Amino acid sequence: MDGCSGTSEVPAMVVGGGAAGTPAASRWNPTKEQIDMLENLYRQGLRTPTADQIQEITGRLQTYGHIEGKNVFYWFQNHKARQRQKEKQDHLSLFRQYNHHHRHLHQPPFVHIPPPPNGSFF
Repeated sequence: MDGCSGTSEVPAMVVGGGAAGTPAASRWNPTKEQIDMLENLYRQGLRTPTADQIQEITGRLQTYGHIEGKNVFYWFQNHKARQRQKEKQDHLSLFRQYNHHHRHLHQPPFVHIPPPPNGSFF
């Protein structure tokens, strides 16, 4: 893999899978302060930080606990995907509510008209 393919595959080295016999890196556990800062940046409009921005953000967040550039990179990538997923669910929910409400308001009442006793309409 050359890293430019555009797929969502992540090299084992980035995730933490080391060579045989070496332990995988532990999972990043962000502090509340780190999450608050990342969410604040996201609310301000930062969606896909550049390498320089990731480095700067990582440096600021290290004040509050262990963090690496890849954690910042993946946080933004995951947060953006989850936001899109949530918006899609919200829109689908609104559509279903509208559709359900609209259907019941504008549906004519069911009226059963029995057939004439002799089989003809006139």
